[in-house]
This record gives sequence, structure tokens and C-alpha cells, in this order.
Amino acid sequence: MAAASSLLADPDYLRLKEHLVRSTGLAYYADKDDDLSGRIGRRLAALGLHDCSSYLSVLHDAAKGDAELDALVVELTIGETYFFRYSEQFDALRGIVLPDILERNQASRRLRIWSAGCATGAEPYSVALVLQQDLADRIAGWDVTILGTDVNRSFLARAREGRFEEWAFRATPQDVKLRCFQKRETAWVIRPEFKEGVSFQYHNLAKHPFPSLVNNLLAFDLILCRNVMIYFEPGMVRTIAEQFRECLVERGWLLVGHAEPNTEIFRGFRTVNSPGAILYQKSAAPAAEVSAATPHFDWSTPAPAELPAPAQEPAGPAPPVQRTETPVSPDDLHGLPRVRLLADQGDWQNASLECRRLLESDGLEPVVHFYYALILEQSGDLAEAEVSLRRALYLDRGFVLAHYHLGLFLQRKGDARQAVRSFENVLELLSRKGDAFRFADGDGMTAGGLRELTQMQLEVLRG
Repeated sequence: MAAASSLLADPDYLRLKEHLVRSTGLAYYADKDDDLSGRIGRRLAALGLHDCSSYLSVLHDAAKGDAELDALVVELTIGETYFFRYSEQFDALRGIVLPDILERNQASRRLRIWSAGCATGAEPYSVALVLQQDLADRIAGWDVTILGTDVNRSFLARAREGRFEEWAFRATPQDVKLRCFQKRETAWVIRPEFKEGVSFQYHNLAKHPFPSLVNNLLAFDLILCRNVMIYFEPGMVRTIAEQFRECLVERGWLLVGHAEPNTEIFRGFRTVNSPGAILYQKSAAPAAEVSAATPHFDWSTPAPAELPAPAQEPAGPAPPVQRTETPVSPDDLHGLPRVRLLADQGDWQNASLECRRLLESDGLEPVVHFYYALILEQSGDLAEAEVSLRRALYLDRGFVLAHYHLGLFLQRKGDARQAVRSFENVLELLSRKGDAFRFADGDGMTAGGLRELTQMQLEVLRG
């Protein structure tokens, strides 16, 4: 491996560093040359390269650049995390955020949560434990989904397994660990009943679009993104914060890390001060800061002080985000663009009505059936959602995204055999497309990205 000192002396090192910071938004590394050069050196060694110029050539290569940038940001990632990290925020979840959401969602009995930058899964599983231990009586019979996303595929594989070393429990009481986990050799595995409703998928905050109906990234009641955005440059942070707001239902909540509160960046939210934590709530007209008393739940033991870990969600180049002074209204749009905007806003009823109107006009359009299926699933009408997905495939057997979502649907339904068949159909169809191919109705999804997602799903199903 090239020594860090030799890379720092390389005449092209600064040019490489500038390219990385510009491409990924990871301003965290702008003044940490010793750390950055060491991590770059490991990638050079893996590729058999010896200087920064050669590595820049790879990063600029049209065929190899994106894949290598992904590999590098994985090298820049630290997945160190633990259960119930920052107990004050979990006190706020138990005492303020989750009770508020459950009260508002009594009619739908649905709860959607996103853990963005979930690393190896301690955060989404911590939320699941809070719900099932402290609020079990209130969520009985509810449809609860907790989605964890990360850019590091190895982290996601470990998260799906639900296997954690002893160090991950340093803020977890012993009785909770014994009740919710099983000892396996030197590790602890979360019990199956506490994994219900928790899923994981690959997503890069600064590279992949959201909100996104196709990728199930929209209409959340709660988003957690802690110790992630502090490592991005300010312009990217503003973009991500606004996209998070668009992904939340009205009065939905956002929790960020202790070092990330910023009244300017989060001005689109109402700020709620809780003991030891600052919370953000989506509001059409953000109000002045308010304070809320939070009951303390003594679930966590004091943890040693530490520096925050580098970002769990490193990124590739951020797509341009189109903003206008006057937000687009659904009334300004027609057809599928109107459906997508209504869905992004969580207005499932009107999105469903618009789909039915389109199908009455042309019932042979597979894309409309596909979107209708996704909307029906979000609305809780699972039987009709499956019917609509199968209609899309009947009309177009080569509809790759419909095969993939049917696989996801069958997987959640518990029909593993048929889910495997659907995912195998996806891989067969993708074998005819290059990795760079982008699906017209896939929110930026490429064939290569979908292939990786499908392979991960098959790995889970096949054990």
C-alpha cells in the first residue's frame, strides 16, 4: 500500500482531494489529510496503482468511475454505532414524537419511519425495540415499517443479519439485552419478533433522488438522520434537509445529530426543544421555538464520551435539485406527473383517484397500473396492489421494475418461493441491459443499481 506520507507528497494529491470533496460533498475530509491519504492508499493498493494521477484517471473513466467512487466512499465510512445512542433523543422519541404520531394516525393505524445512514442497523432496531417494549399496547394491530438505508453494502448485510458484538450494547441495560437478543458464540443476534417490519436497502443521500415512490422513500412520519449531514458541505446539507422535509407527511418529525441543529438550514421546520435534544417538525408555517418537557426513561447507562463517527451516508455527485419560488401544485400537472407529485406529498386518496381516471381513459398502459399498485400498497390495500402489479406485468412481461416490486411485495407477504422467482426474472431481464441503462420511470435507477439490489434481496431470501 502506498504510504500516506508519499501520497501527501504526490503533486496530484491536492487535485485528487478537491475532486473527492467536490464529488462527494464530504467536506469533513478537507482538513484531515493524514486520515484521507491513508484511506486513499488502501484503494490504490487494491487496484495496484501507485500515484494519484492514475487513480484520478480511474475516477474519471466513464465505465469504471462510478463504481470506484462507491468503493472509495465505503472506505471513507465508519460504521461504529451502538444501541440507544444519545439517550436524550430516545427519551424524546418515547415521550413526545412517537405519542404525537400515534395519536394523529389512529384512523390509518400505520407508522412509517426512515433511518437514513443506518450503518449496521443499531438505530432502526433501537426504534423497533422502543415501539415494542414501551408502546406495544398502542401499536397492537398497526402496520409499522422501519426502513434503514446506507451506502455501505457490507453494513447493510450485517444489519439484515441483526448480529452485534458486545460493544454495541454499552448503553443498553442488561435485562433489555437478555430479553431482546440471543447469544450466538461471541455475538448477540436480535430475536425475530423484534425484526418484524424492519427492512434495509441501499441508498445514497447525495446521489439518489428522494422523495421517490418507486424506491419507497416518501410519506414518512419520522426520519432519523444523525451524525451524517455534518460531514457534507453546507449547500448539500440544505438540499438534503429540504428533501427530507418533502419526504415527511404534514407534522412529521426529523431527528438529526447533536452537532447538526441549524436554524437557518432547518427553517422549513418547527423547532421543538426537549431536554438534551432538539427536534424538528414539518409545518406549513413554521412557528417559533417551543420547549417540551420529556419524561426520562432510564433505559440507557452512561456511555463513554466520544467523537462523532464520519458519515454513514457518503455520496456521489449530487443531482441538480430544481427549485422555484412558487412550489408546483398538483393542479398544475396532469397524468403521471400529477400522480407522482400527489404521491410525494402523501396524498394517497387523490393519487389513487388520478390513477383510476387515467386507467378509465386507457386501461392498457402498464406504467399506470404499476404506479397504481405502489399507491395502493401505501394506502394499505395490499390485495388490490398485487392485482395491479400483475396487470402491469400481463401487459408488459419485460417490465423490470414491476417484477422487482412484485418480488418485494411477495417477500413482505411471506411468500419466499415466489419472491425468489420474481427476483430471478429481474436478473434475467437485466442481463440484456448495460449497467448504465436508466429506467424511464425508475427515479434515476440504473440497471447496475437494480441488479445489486436484486442480488441482495436474493441473498436474504436464500439465507
